[in-house]
Amino acid sequence: MKALLKEKKNFILLAYPLSLLLVILARCVPGFAEYVWARGVYRVFRFVIASVTGLLPFSLAEIVVILLIPALLFFLIRATVRAVKARKEKKALLTLMRTLRNFLIAVGLVWLVFTVNAGVNYSRESIGTALGLEIGPNNAEDLKEVCIQLAQKAAAARTDDENRSFESKYSNRERAGAASDTMKKLAEDIDVLSGAFPRPKSVGFSRVMSMFDISGVFFPWTVEANVNVDTPDHTKGFVACHELSHVAGFMREDEANFIAYLACRNSDDDELRYSGYIFTFVMAYNKLYGFSKEACAEVAAYLTPGMRADMVKNSEYWDRFREGALYEAGSNMNNTYLKLNGQEDGTKSYGRMLDLLMALYRKDGEV
Repeated sequence: MKALLKEKKNFILLAYPLSLLLVILARCVPGFAEYVWARGVYRVFRFVIASVTGLLPFSLAEIVVILLIPALLFFLIRATVRAVKARKEKKALLTLMRTLRNFLIAVGLVWLVFTVNAGVNYSRESIGTALGLEIGPNNAEDLKEVCIQLAQKAAAARTDDENRSFESKYSNRERAGAASDTMKKLAEDIDVLSGAFPRPKSVGFSRVMSMFDISGVFFPWTVEANVNVDTPDHTKGFVACHELSHVAGFMREDEANFIAYLACRNSDDDELRYSGYIFTFVMAYNKLYGFSKEACAEVAAYLTPGMRADMVKNSEYWDRFREGALYEAGSNMNNTYLKLNGQEDGTKSYGRMLDLLMALYRKDGEV
């Protein structure tokens, strides 16, 4: 047992107190998460890691996830073989302790990297603070006006509108490049977003993501934005910018949605602008429906046939997965993950983007 305690790799267990210390500093020390970490330390990690993983044409995150189950099986088989061998040599306790230590080391390192590249950033200042937005109560009349503006802007951005769903002229890689470029452009105006923006990665097993109710995911261990490319074309640009907002260090879902909207709105690309407008319109329209069905009827008059076709196509796409056990499991896992990271309303936090959007409307008079 003394030999085990003297092994040099034991120091890696310091990942646990270090991760805990960073979380405490982020939540309890004003300015640490924003000025020391998000704008300082994390930008360095973001640049270094993204410079490497960004060179890969495929999603390293997807490879890691795929290999995770075989890796766990290998670990269990190896641990079993060693336990049997140790029992014959009367070293069962030592082998068990060493196996447990190695497992804790692996988990500790996973937690530490997550904390460094994501966990601390959950405690940073809101993007609304950086933009001088004041969150306040919303009303049906203002929300109706916002919906009308979004509908009009979406109609203007979709230059080839017909009575059919949207079809992108870009490949997934080209769209990812456009999303990266538009995030860089937005960062020129909003300094807190500055840093590396690697091209978002298309996921090969995108249909599986849909089964789990996932349209995109930021993988902090590789600093990659991953996009489900099985979904309707009109949603992909917005999702890519959403995941890149996480790369920029804004982890809360409402803020990532809002930043994605700003990026799409600011883009020189018609497709990205349309993606941002139509995606945000649906959110605002659904919220307005809870306020006033009559107001929704007025707003509906501004929808073009193509916009209607896109809304129908998106609903039909996700409806095919909603009754599945994997869909419910994915939704529950995401909800739990968000709550564990301080977003008390879980997946409902995505919709709080409208609070930021309405604050922008009150400030500028338009969205």
